[in-house]
Amino acid sequence: MFSQAAFGFVLDNEDRSVTRSDTYFKELFSQCGLHVYRLKDQKGFPEELFAVKMYALTTDAPKRALRAKSKRSINRPKTIM
Repeated sequence: MFSQAAFGFVLDNEDRSVTRSDTYFKELFSQCGLHVYRLKDQKGFPEELFAVKMYALTTDAPKRALRAKSKRSINRPKTIM
């Protein structure tokens, strides 16, 4: 049961709840054009339960870090012609 929950979802027939995996949610967000801005685990739940996560979502694509130019190439003298 736990291995199935890692990549999909688990239906509980006793209380009719659905437990979805982190991977499942992220794929769903992606299909909806949403991006994870922040992700945090909720604390205070019993260890025998699945991990409970909080997602902060945005419609803006995450900004990728720009590569910084090395200081050597910036300070290197250039030939003037």
